[in-house]
Order: sequence, then C-alpha cells, then structure tokens
Amino acid sequence: MLGLRKGVIGFLGFMFLVFSYNILNNGPLQIRSQAGQVQSSTSTQIKLWGVPFRPLEPCWTEPSRKSNRKEWGYVLVRCSQGPHHHRFQIADAVIVARQLGATLVIPIVKEGLTELASNFDDLYTVKHFIATLEGVVRIMGRLPEDLRGLNHTSIQVPYRITKPYIDQNIRPIFEKSTVIVLDDFLPSMEDVEEEQDVEMEAIRCLIKYKALMFQSQIEKLGNRLNNRMKEAAQRAGGKYVAVDYRSTDTACEEERDVVHTKSKRCLSPRALGLLLQSHGFARETAIYLTQTRLDESFDPLLNLFPNVITKEYSMPFNEESQFLYSGRTQLELAIDFYICSHSDVLVPIHSNTFYTAVAGERIKLGLPHILVPSLVTRPKQATETTLLLGVSQMVAAKTHPAYSCLCEHGMSERLAKEPTSPASS
Repeated sequence: MLGLRKGVIGFLGFMFLVFSYNILNNGPLQIRSQAGQVQSSTSTQIKLWGVPFRPLEPCWTEPSRKSNRKEWGYVLVRCSQGPHHHRFQIADAVIVARQLGATLVIPIVKEGLTELASNFDDLYTVKHFIATLEGVVRIMGRLPEDLRGLNHTSIQVPYRITKPYIDQNIRPIFEKSTVIVLDDFLPSMEDVEEEQDVEMEAIRCLIKYKALMFQSQIEKLGNRLNNRMKEAAQRAGGKYVAVDYRSTDTACEEERDVVHTKSKRCLSPRALGLLLQSHGFARETAIYLTQTRLDESFDPLLNLFPNVITKEYSMPFNEESQFLYSGRTQLELAIDFYICSHSDVLVPIHSNTFYTAVAGERIKLGLPHILVPSLVTRPKQATETTLLLGVSQMVAAKTHPAYSCLCEHGMSERLAKEPTSPASS
C-alpha cells in the first residue's frame, strides 16, 4: 500500500513537472512558430504578388516647342499591329515630320491586310494627342482636298530612326513628293550606332507615356473588366495574374509542352499551368488570358487553374459585338494592353514588343511586378535545365527605357535608374 502511494505521488510529481514546463515554454514556442509562419507567408506573398510602388512621373527633358517654325509638305503614318507597336511607330513619325519641317497628318490605324482601317479616334483621344504635341510638330486631321485621293510615296523606315538616316534616305524622296507615307516599319538598324539625341529621346518619352491616351469608351471598358477580374479573385485577396499567351509562331502549334524557336518560347496550356503552379500560385488564382475565347485545347490548364478568364467571358454582352466580333483586332489588342497594364502580376510568355510596351506602362503606374519564364540550369545537373518564373530583368536592373523617362516625385533620372535590388532572371 505504501509502495502504491509512493508510485502515485511520483507520477503526480512527474505530471506537475511536465505541466510546469509547458506553462513556461508553450508561450515562447508558439510565438516563434507564429512568427515563422508570418515570415514565410510574407515572403510568399512578395514572391507571388510583389510589393506596391508609387506611380512614376515624367522627368524627361522637355523638347523645344517652336511655334513660329515654317512647315512644308505632309507626313502620313499607317500604324499597325496594336497599341504596343503604335507607340514606337508614332514616335518615329513625329521625329520624321519634325526633322523634315513637315506637317503630321493624324495617324491611320491599319487592322490587317484584309481588314478595313480604323480611325485614330476609335482608339485614342485626338484632342489630348494634339494638345500634348503642340509646338513639337504641326498636326492636321487630314490632307488638303487637292492632295486627297492621289497615290503618295510609301516609305519603309526602321524603328528608332535617326536624324542622319532621315536626311540621307527620306529627305530626298520627300522634297520630290511633298507627301510621304510611313507604311512599313522595319527592325532597328543593328549596324548603326545608337544616336544619343536628347531631344529625340524626349519626343519618344512624350509619345509613349503621355500623348497616346485611350479614348473614354476603351478606358471605361478596361476599368470595368479590371474590376470584374478583381471580383473573380476574391479568394486571393482581390489580386489576379494576366498572362500574355498569344503567338503567331507556327512552331507553337506543335503538340509539345515547351517549344523553343529562334526568338520565342512557346508553352502548351498544360505547361503554362505547371509553370504557374511551380511558382506557388494557388489553384483558385484568377488568371486573365489574352485569348478571345477558350477551346478544348485549354482543358489541361483549366484542370489546374479553373478560374481562367478571357475577354469573351468577362466582357459585357452589349459590347461584345463591337469589341470581339467586329473584325477589328486593334480594339481587342487595346483591351489586352489595358488589362495587362493594370493586373497585379504580368506573366509574358513571349519576349516581344507587347511585353516591352506593357512593362513600360506598368512601371509608370507603379505596378512593376512582372514574372518572366527563364531556363535555369541546376548546379549539380549541368545537362538539365528547368523552366522557372523570375522577376523581369528589365525591372530588377532598371534597364527598361521607361526609367530614362519616368522618376519618382522629386527624384532625378540618374537616381531613378539605380537598381533597388540585385538583378533577377
């Protein structure tokens, strides 16, 4: 009996020690665990959604505005391939007209080889465009009546045209023709040293980040679709991902997960889903895809991410006929440009002009979180590469041209271009 009593007393004493240890240690242990969870959660959120930045403001050198300059002759420009190309095409047209001392006619927007041209004011606010360029170049709505209907000389020009090129190749034609049409834009001249002309760069900044403003209907529709995406993303805190998935490369039609061509990387819908999943995006993540609609080939993506949304799904019924079924691809591209510029994250599958132009707009708006697919070689497996998402090099190292045009309030251009963190892939 005495032995039993001692055993009970010993057991109770042991339990008291255990209880005391828990009382003394449970609080700090729980706090450390919670702190670890918070830290992990915060780093994951930054990895997925980035951190907010303040919108940037113009800090380029203002181009001289010569109100008493004498103009002679006219320059027309036919823009094509969407708003992401228009910025570069119109900037070059303004530079050509200014260098020649000519009047710029309001641009024409080409829909395609078999489609009708659109009016400039179908996409952009004309009054804002003219007011922004007042004194930089003279602008007219259309050619004088006696020059309409004639066959005018069409000229091919390279992107990022230079003054010497204009004087040597375009001026002789212009002086004979009076009216020239910039109708075909070629790749930039790789064998010509980049001309560092402050005034020309200022004009390019002015066009890309101020002069071209979408007309009110596109702005309102884009804002409405952006809000719809945020509503669809409520389970992810109202944040969504925009993926530019479009490609005209026939190699992308091959039935393989990843296809590498000379200039592009193509991903199957399944590979896209696996790539987003490997980066940590949850199944319920809302994804805007730059497709008009989805067919059965996207089922593997929908199995991984069922909350994939397209223009057809998100657009109000009464505006579908105007924007989706009118055959005017420029309007669809304008909506894609707007949504990809305002999403919480952009994932551009292809490194192209759309990516460059949208990245500039996002930098201006303070939304620089862009995740770009890149091939990474494992240290211990030199022969194997993995496709991962990494922060855009143009943003991380601040090498995007936007950083030469835009700064934080009160910040100089030099400080604006200093990297804030080590460059990523």
